[in-house]
Amino acid sequence: MKKDPRSIIERPLITEKNQLLQDKENKYVFEVARYANKLEIKQAIEDIFDVRVESVRTMRM
Repeated sequence: MKKDPRSIIERPLITEKNQLLQDKENKYVFEVARYANKLEIKQAIEDIFDVRVESVRTMRM
């Protein structure tokens, strides 16, 4: 069963540091479901925003 992309991507993280990443390096930061793996995150971003994702980096908080 395929998971709904909107249940994987919870919300964008908008901070001053993340805005700088977005402007200078074209990188975006999202809060995602804890159970999601990198492949699921990549597919969810591509489905929701209709873009091509080069790589996914994750961090547990």
